Amino acid sequence: MPTLLSALAPVFALILLGYGLKRARAFPDTLWSGIEALVYWLLLPALLIVKLGNTDLSEFDVMPMAAAMAGATVLVVSSLVVVRRIVGIDGPVYTSILQGAVRQNSYIGLAAAVPLYGASGQALAAVGIAAVIPLVNVISMWSLARLGPDGPPSVAVILKRLTKSPIIIACAIGIGANLAGTGIHDLAATTLDLLGRGALPLGLLAVGSGLNFGVVRRSPIPLLFSNCLKLLAIPLLTAWLCQLQNVDPVTTGVAILFASLPSSASSYVMARQFGGDHELMAAILTTQIMMAALTIPVMLALFG
Repeated sequence: MPTLLSALAPVFALILLGYGLKRARAFPDTLWSGIEALVYWLLLPALLIVKLGNTDLSEFDVMPMAAAMAGATVLVVSSLVVVRRIVGIDGPVYTSILQGAVRQNSYIGLAAAVPLYGASGQALAAVGIAAVIPLVNVISMWSLARLGPDGPPSVAVILKRLTKSPIIIACAIGIGANLAGTGIHDLAATTLDLLGRGALPLGLLAVGSGLNFGVVRRSPIPLLFSNCLKLLAIPLLTAWLCQLQNVDPVTTGVAILFASLPSSASSYVMARQFGGDHELMAAILTTQIMMAALTIPVMLALFG
């Protein structure tokens, strides 16, 4: 546990630093939106392309890992659908609970993977992103769009939205280069690696700048329900599915790390855009960051 805590402490320290800088108004608000856009559209995709394109993952149980992570997500979503039918959860509230339960903050996972599992750990975390991010985006978009006047989006609309995601495009490029055996050319890899090094510290600072403790007291039951699904149920199911498939220890650890991550800040953007309960979503995002500082080390110590 001390090793886990020392590895994760710098990650959460940067998040707290981002929170402090934003509240101290050390920089204009436009800077934070600019940082978020830079990381999302350029720096993180550069990191993913290099890690997925130039890392030999043949010694790890990549496909079972991806199946475990996707399977845990599907099980939680299916259970949530049943609960909604029984309890009758309001539509906007339901979509925020759902997003909070299945989406992941990739910046935290990628930053924590290296001190915990080395360079291969960060590459495996990139595999986790490739395995789960498209799935949770489809689930989130479809659920949120159901609230609109036009009903659920068509397959063509979903595919169009996915193809515009820089993270999904980067995953496709990296995996394609890896499977083709060409990898990323040295010159391009060096350039992308330099860009990618800025993704995680800036991304973590941006995560901290988005924390809003003023909304935490709102809707405690839906909030805690979403947080328990994300921080407890999905990691436990992922660990169980990895165990069933006899996944190697390092790959299992990375899978559990990624499954334990708090939800992504993009959940709030989608909630506002598509009519979800954005205030509940903000409360879920803030409390999950605080809770994850405790639950991630515990999950990794028990099952990682």
